[in-house]
Amino acid sequence: MPIDPEDVGKTLGLKQLYSGSEDIHGRYQWTTELPKDLEVPGEDADSAKWALILRRTKAYFDSQKTLELHSIVVQSPYLRELLGEILADYPGVTTTLKRLEFKGRFEPLIHRWSQLKTAITQLKVEQSKRSDPSPSDCARIEHAELLDNVLTKEFSDVLASINDMHDNGVVTYEHLWALLEPNSLIYTKHDSQDRAMHVKSCKYGKDPMTNADYLYVTANFVDFDGQRFGMNRLTLKIAEFEGTQPITALPAYPLQYHEDSEQLQKSLIERGGRVEDFASPSFCQYSGVGWTLDHNGNKVQMSVQGRVVIDAGGFNKFNPNLAVHVSPFKDSTTDAGNDPFLEEVEQQANYGAVIFSDNHDAGNMPIDGSLGNDVDVSDLPPLTDEQKMLLGPEIRGYALKEKMWLTFFVNAVSDISFSEGAFDSLILPDNLKDLVLSFTSSQNHNFDDVIRGKGKGIIFLLCGPPGVGKTLTAESVAERMQVPLYVMSSGDLGTDPSAVDHKLRNVLEMCTRWNAILLLDEADVFLEKRSLHELERNKLVTIFLRVMEYYEGIMFLTTNRVETFDQAFQSRIHIQLEYKDLDAASRLSVWNNFLTSHNAAQAAARLSPPPKAPTTAANEVRKLAELAINGREIKTLVKLAAIYAAYKKEALSKAHLATAVETQFLGNSRRESESARGALFA
Repeated sequence: MPIDPEDVGKTLGLKQLYSGSEDIHGRYQWTTELPKDLEVPGEDADSAKWALILRRTKAYFDSQKTLELHSIVVQSPYLRELLGEILADYPGVTTTLKRLEFKGRFEPLIHRWSQLKTAITQLKVEQSKRSDPSPSDCARIEHAELLDNVLTKEFSDVLASINDMHDNGVVTYEHLWALLEPNSLIYTKHDSQDRAMHVKSCKYGKDPMTNADYLYVTANFVDFDGQRFGMNRLTLKIAEFEGTQPITALPAYPLQYHEDSEQLQKSLIERGGRVEDFASPSFCQYSGVGWTLDHNGNKVQMSVQGRVVIDAGGFNKFNPNLAVHVSPFKDSTTDAGNDPFLEEVEQQANYGAVIFSDNHDAGNMPIDGSLGNDVDVSDLPPLTDEQKMLLGPEIRGYALKEKMWLTFFVNAVSDISFSEGAFDSLILPDNLKDLVLSFTSSQNHNFDDVIRGKGKGIIFLLCGPPGVGKTLTAESVAERMQVPLYVMSSGDLGTDPSAVDHKLRNVLEMCTRWNAILLLDEADVFLEKRSLHELERNKLVTIFLRVMEYYEGIMFLTTNRVETFDQAFQSRIHIQLEYKDLDAASRLSVWNNFLTSHNAAQAAARLSPPPKAPTTAANEVRKLAELAINGREIKTLVKLAAIYAAYKKEALSKAHLATAVETQFLGNSRRESESARGALFA
């Protein structure tokens, strides 16, 4: 009988419905009648009194058994208390539950079975010391022995088989879980780098793409996010295999099985100490592989040969899509019942080190979305030896030549050999050299503008034709100051105003962060006068004016067309140096500089060592100086001649230089003096 729509849901009470038959889509037909085949439940009020409940199912895949153990429910308060101590740091187990259930492979009970036996022995020793043990003391031992007896009956054969394989240094795929106990120390090799980690958990599963079977091992290691050292996580894959496999042939295995475990741990601790030393931004030489991730999460490797800035905090700040975050070490004094080594933060993914991750959607942003402010890492507490051992080999920073944020390996980092004489070789009057040095060295003591943060920078404008030393000036100042040189051209920034604004601000902030010198080469597009007909370029000029006003570092601008400058730049430039075409005396100095410092060993470093020093006579160099060429062309000629001499296994001489000159000026005779050329070839 239909009811009034106004009465729907207003009757106090509830109505029970029961599952009936299913339709073709597997959906239940709900009915008010109880199913007729119901039986009395096995776990009723009477079952609650037992210390343990063992659930069994029919054994379909074991010809030697009719029933197999499905699960163990621990109801004994004595056992829950004891297991709370034994399984305190075991992931996924909460021993305070009134009904503590174990099932599957029973990994926690089997992994900690030996600790259970030790605890029983200890309880008996303590009981023997008491003249009148209490009933609870006796019950605690009896309940513990009951669980031990169950494990012996159910798993003694399995454990004996596992121990036999381990004693022989082999393992089967089915028993890998027994080898990799949570919180145990494992060894793996990734990117040809030795690694030590703590196992968090392992589980069998299938690759979603290939449907192949794997054991996925989630492991914890120490990492650095630019603000603190802490724990990070990655997941390793061990592919299914037939029969037995040597333990040391596995992609990951307990560190104790390594052939030289003691020496390995020492080397890992030493390497971790080196990584710890790079917590503060550092300017270094790098020769090795650097890598990043593309938009699909695939690793992109590249060879990096040059100078880099190690800066983990900058990596996170300027590279937020690939930022690294760590969870803090847990203070063992505040929670001794859990792993004192780490405080878990679920859904924590590790940039770069993930071989396989089953948590792609979580991301790795901190909960509050903040990337954090820069901190004084000198105040960080020193790492323990164990933490250093678990510290990965990766250090993150910026490759100056490639202009990319990358992950590097600490073993490929070395100190920089700065060119001490570079500044002295500049073709500039001594008073101008002193002026440049006085401005750059006073950068840390300059005054601020009326508006805070405005007017702190020092801007140099270098104008003149190509190849007269403009770029070399900035390079030489950076060498003298032993700071990074960030070289940028207008092409690196693009032409879209919003993109230029973003990139330029980032670059200027990075240079300020590293106390670097910024060289904006061929800056004409940003410096030319604004006009009514080029609105987009006007925006670029305006943007550059604004960000330059608030720049706090040292900037060198180079141009060939100073006469086209926008007037607004004049007041923002502190020093303007004009470079003329090189005269014969200047060219002679340049030739001498390159022939003495840029010798054959410099040019042919990748070919073979030079047999002896260059043998070009002074009068021959004077003849070379009569060629009307610029400094960049002189450098090219010396390099070509040195490579040619190294190929011939001869000392650099007039003949090699003559050949180089001939190749450069063939068909282009107006570029040099015919008489000088004739004298050189005479």
